[in-house]
Amino acid sequence: MYSFVPLLFNYFQNLMIAHYAPEKNNENALANYLELKSSWAAKEYITGMRNYSATKVLNIIHMIKVTDAKSKGIGNVSTSTGDLAKELLFFILH
Repeated sequence: MYSFVPLLFNYFQNLMIAHYAPEKNNENALANYLELKSSWAAKEYITGMRNYSATKVLNIIHMIKVTDAKSKGIGNVSTSTGDLAKELLFFILH
């Protein structure tokens, strides 16, 4: 659980920033805005912006934070980390 939560958070954090980039449809400009090493990764964010609205991304970031806290025992005494991961992935995909 702990290994993929930071990766998800980083992706959706950058996706939220990409939603407000001045030239969000230009791969090179978006790569520079997100400080990516190359423009090929910007394609993934452009696709992500088509699939997730800024509001949905904000809700996903919130759910990632809640899931991370629950995986550390805050507000959760019985749900396994596997079940938490399933809930988070279901929320992201739906």
